Amino acid sequence: MSGSHVLSGAKMVHKGEAMPKRVSTDVEMSLRKRIESGEWSESLRLPNERHLANEYGVARNTVRAAIERICAGGALRREVGRGTFLRRDAEVDFAGIMHRLLGVSPADTIAVRQVVEPKAAAFAAANANLADLEAIVAAHQAAVDALEFEPFEQCDSAFHDLIFVASRNELLAGLHAILRLIRNQDQWLGMKRRSFTADRRSGYCAQHAAIVQALLRRDAEAAEKGMHAHLDSVGRNLLCAA
Repeated sequence: MSGSHVLSGAKMVHKGEAMPKRVSTDVEMSLRKRIESGEWSESLRLPNERHLANEYGVARNTVRAAIERICAGGALRREVGRGTFLRRDAEVDFAGIMHRLLGVSPADTIAVRQVVEPKAAAFAAANANLADLEAIVAAHQAAVDALEFEPFEQCDSAFHDLIFVASRNELLAGLHAILRLIRNQDQWLGMKRRSFTADRRSGYCAQHAAIVQALLRRDAEAAEKGMHAHLDSVGRNLLCAA
């Protein structure tokens, strides 16, 4: 087999046999080194799987597994029907950050919510239009009427989402979207379910009502304080259920 990237010592496997994981790992490490060296920095596109499989002397599924692991780390992206591409620096950085964020602790996530969401409520008090306020009021009322966990969770999420929309601040809304991705993981949903009680639901609704009243009065300071108090309560309850 010609080419400088054939795996030395790799065991050739007949069609239908399982390829040792070590070989796939070797391909992955070789591809990572070639990416880091800038081999495809001009085209930004890797050769197709068939070409790489021939080059390394392995099966295509071995190459595919190696590429999928690199994609999961954020260095590559697949485009259906087009191929596999290098991510630009900004894409790599953002993908790496998101990969790390999905594993952050509940305590850290709650602490960041306590920084971000009260400011969003203050901005909403100042910037919301009438339609924004009507939507927030409707979401709050729906949460009041939702007695079980699943419907209440949906209404509660909508209430917080709409406050970020009403803030009219795209960066805050983007931060909220990231926090929402973290909080939609199974770990978080389990904590929410375990912490849910009728009394806590009633308490959350009362706290939401105070925030709504502050928004309707255009009282940014009260909206900020109300959201902070609400999140303090949510944080205590969730961490006890962790």
